[in-house]
Amino acid sequence: MKRTPAFAAAATMGILLAAPPASAQDLQPPAPEDPDNAAPLPPVKPVEESADSGLGLEWVYITAGGGGAYTNMASLSASNLQLQQTTSTGGEFDVGAGVRLFFLSVGVRARDLQLSAFNLWELDAEAALHMRIWHIDPYFGARGGYVTVGGLSSGAVASAMAAGTSTTSDVNVHGFNVGPMFGIDVYFSSLFSVGAEVNAEFLILERPPVPIPATVQMAQQASGVPLTAQQQKLYDQSGSSAGLGVVGGAHLGIHF
Repeated sequence: MKRTPAFAAAATMGILLAAPPASAQDLQPPAPEDPDNAAPLPPVKPVEESADSGLGLEWVYITAGGGGAYTNMASLSASNLQLQQTTSTGGEFDVGAGVRLFFLSVGVRARDLQLSAFNLWELDAEAALHMRIWHIDPYFGARGGYVTVGGLSSGAVASAMAAGTSTTSDVNVHGFNVGPMFGIDVYFSSLFSVGAEVNAEFLILERPPVPIPATVQMAQQASGVPLTAQQQKLYDQSGSSAGLGVVGGAHLGIHF
């Protein structure tokens, strides 16, 4: 039997009608995942707490401590009144305060070096960079300022004159110091810490002209011989001294 085009078209239509229709579910995009059933993310630790172990920010510090000191000074002048004891050691006491913002601190410090030859007072400005790790806070910086001598022992100052020596009250020595420092603090809490520090410093001291001592004047009057030009020069001129020092010690700190 010969198939007609009409018969072929009818057969094709029957096959299409017999196929199951596509469901609406197959045509829709997949549903998003339920956020309630998603795996929970691990908790994120606050940055500040993880950085300083709960110590928090520090704004003000106050420290006090003590230790030992060593100085080695060149003579004030070979031709003038001069320091004879150029090397001195002794105790050290200090107190300081300042402000701190993150890793930078700036403050002032008063220090008394009770050396064997003289008593050296220092009033310094200081600045330091800190690298706190957990409760341990190492730092390094610089310190410098004004220096004055509270008093000179009888063996520390002598005159090149054989007629007599100057008294300690006649000598007023002052100058300045500057040098690096390195230390480390251990925090027991956000308020209290203990630490240690080493400070090397360069010292320059100057002695202004001093009056002629009474002993020299008495010897001059008794002998009737006036001072020579060289002897008078010893008291009319000033003297200077330069040297190095090292100070080390421990301290207690209060922080706010």
